[in-house]
Amino acid sequence: MSNERSPGSPPSLTVTWATLFKILTVVLLAFVAVKIAPLLEILILALLIAITFWPMMRWTQARGWPAWTGVLVAALLVFAFVVVFFGVLIPAAGAQATAVIKDLPKFKEHVLVSLPPSTRVAAARLMDAPSFSDPEPLMKSFLSWGVLAVQSLARFLVVLAVAIYLVADGSRVFQWLLAFLPVVHRRKVAVAAPEIADVVSSYMAGQLITSLICAVYVFAMLTFLHVPNALLLAVLAGIFDVLPIIGFFLAVLPAAAVALTVSPGTAFFVVALYLVYHLMENYLIVPKIYGNRLRLSTLTVLVSCLAGALLAGVTGAIVILPIVASYPIIERIWLRPLLEQDTIAKHEAIDELEHGEEKRKTD
Repeated sequence: MSNERSPGSPPSLTVTWATLFKILTVVLLAFVAVKIAPLLEILILALLIAITFWPMMRWTQARGWPAWTGVLVAALLVFAFVVVFFGVLIPAAGAQATAVIKDLPKFKEHVLVSLPPSTRVAAARLMDAPSFSDPEPLMKSFLSWGVLAVQSLARFLVVLAVAIYLVADGSRVFQWLLAFLPVVHRRKVAVAAPEIADVVSSYMAGQLITSLICAVYVFAMLTFLHVPNALLLAVLAGIFDVLPIIGFFLAVLPAAAVALTVSPGTAFFVVALYLVYHLMENYLIVPKIYGNRLRLSTLTVLVSCLAGALLAGVTGAIVILPIVASYPIIERIWLRPLLEQDTIAKHEAIDELEHGEEKRKTD
């Protein structure tokens, strides 16, 4: 593109063929990126799952075992998860969800009877939706959601299959892609990749453990309090536990509503025990499980999740946290020449001070 002109001549704008080709290339790449966005989402989720097995692969390699043993263990673990979650828990929870929808009129009556007269009128207005009187339309919607659930299940199975292939060939693919980078950047990527993989692996494994603990706790607590549909509510609690902060509210509201069918006191205890677990998870369980590999403040987690959700929905909210947690590695390896000499040292000192205070609180 050129806009040079001699003095006194009218302004002119010339677009070269090279510039036009670059513009068309950018437009084409943007179009392709939009079209393959679902594939990119699958690859990102599969990569996160594959990285989760990274410590296990290193453990088998350190003992001189063949590479296929680590892949086999990873595949067996994935298969066991699919059988338990999709073969046992989801069908049972789906059956309870169907029963809940059919019993919505009775649920409305139970809740209104259990509430004090002063709040009964307001609650009746809130529950005046047609679904509480005639659950048939909601049941049809639920069945249509079942088709979407089957599609999501098939997509998730594809993610798991791709993850197993990445476990088997991930190292070779990484080395192949690394060769495309300039020599000066290959060294930085080679140093940063294992550290970032450790952070991502710690996050994914820790999240799986905390979700499992949350689901078991909720199931035991609701069963002890004789709250109906404890398995369904426990599965929801374990799934929503993936979403920091907001997941607590998404899990406690339906549990409190169902507990109202037992008694207002039961609903109060359910909310209180949910809150107790939420505090225990934030200040006891998470620091013990994650250690110092995922040092993120509550504000950072909230802002990051909101940004990730706005950019890519639930997938973005899940993916964003290990990316943000990897920032200190990126700062130390790539951004050091662009920052003041004491910036990284101050950041590390602040992290150490905050981590030390959290450790003293939990010990």
